[in-house]
Amino acid sequence: MNFIFSILILSVFISAAVAQGYDLAECIGIALDNKQTLYSAELEVQSAEKGVTGSYSGLLPSVNLSTSSGRTHYPEQETISLDFENNKLDTSVSRSTSSMSTGLSINQTLYDGGRSFNTVRQARTNLDIARLNQRQTRIQVIQNVASSYYGLLQAQQLLDVAEKNLNLSEQQVDLVQKQFDVGAVRKTDLLKADVARGQAKVDVLNRKTALDNARRQLFNDMGMQDFGQSISAVADEWTDVQVPSSADALELLKTKNPSLLIQQSRISLGVLQVKMAKGVRLPSLGASMSYSANGENSDALMEAVKDDWIVGMNLSLSVPLYSGSRLSTNQQQAKLSQQKSENDYITYLNDLRVQVELLRKSLENYSEIIPINQSVVVSAEEDLKLVQARYSLGSATILEVLDAQVSLIRSNSNLINTVHNARIREKNLKAILGTLDLDYQTKEE
Repeated sequence: MNFIFSILILSVFISAAVAQGYDLAECIGIALDNKQTLYSAELEVQSAEKGVTGSYSGLLPSVNLSTSSGRTHYPEQETISLDFENNKLDTSVSRSTSSMSTGLSINQTLYDGGRSFNTVRQARTNLDIARLNQRQTRIQVIQNVASSYYGLLQAQQLLDVAEKNLNLSEQQVDLVQKQFDVGAVRKTDLLKADVARGQAKVDVLNRKTALDNARRQLFNDMGMQDFGQSISAVADEWTDVQVPSSADALELLKTKNPSLLIQQSRISLGVLQVKMAKGVRLPSLGASMSYSANGENSDALMEAVKDDWIVGMNLSLSVPLYSGSRLSTNQQQAKLSQQKSENDYITYLNDLRVQVELLRKSLENYSEIIPINQSVVVSAEEDLKLVQARYSLGSATILEVLDAQVSLIRSNSNLINTVHNARIREKNLKAILGTLDLDYQTKEE
């Protein structure tokens, strides 16, 4: 994307962000348009495509056109010849000779132990790896934006809780002050309420700082510069996540995860390397045909091209007999590299399976504890109302009110943090399974 287009998107984003919030899909769309890492991944794919085109050169014939012109200078030489018909001597003096030549040659490899075919397969595999790397980069961008977005949403909600708590503290101080003025409560009640208000103010300031940091992180992950523009995250209410079974997760892991598919492709490359190492030890057969002509000058050369041209046809067979231990060593190294790729695949697969199971169990656990936390919040709100009513009637102490208030803010914070962690783990699970980018396919794709 060029700079002007980026500025246009940025200006639209700034003007709209003040008026409304952005959902996750919109932020991901901006990131997919802006992040330079995606552009670099696309360049890697284009380079690999060129590599596939170039790999066919070993299968196609090569055609060469050559021409040369030369002039040789040497010491003066005198040549004397006898003309019998005219009974006289002819004398000629020469100091140089000239020559010109041109030729056309065609060379074709007939057999090289399968190396040319395997080179094409190798280039195609490298193209597959480049495309998988591009997918992996795309998933990473989406995963980063999702994490930052939910971090912003978490910071917003925690700030809202902190501000509500401050508002409650302010109201509590006003109430206690009125009661203290009429002698209904002691000085300690007023001091405790004032301490609680001070702590609430500090919490609000900390939450505002956390919100600013979360906003900056989201802008960075979207590939945009931070000019102090505001942005708010919006999200639907929490709903249970459809957690795949262990068998389904394993199947998705093997067929969708880009990193695991890259490991599979590396195994294929290892197999091709072994075949190519074996092919070097096999005979190679080639054929060539040439057409050439020579003359002292350009006129003589053109006459030679017409009448005195030379055609040559050659068939060559090369059999490698001995080259030290280089060929056998290369073959052994290729086999070892293949075995390493296979071991790396198994190790990586096992590591990912463990991560998937951990995320699955976490999501299943969150599906159970989030409804409990929601009911706890409702109970904490009702408890605070009852305690405040009792305190106004003089049947409850200020400590009971403050305890109920702390319980409410703690239960709200626990709910927000739990939902945030659940949403992050949901995206992480999809990222590992290789399905996260499929949720954000564009129309062009």
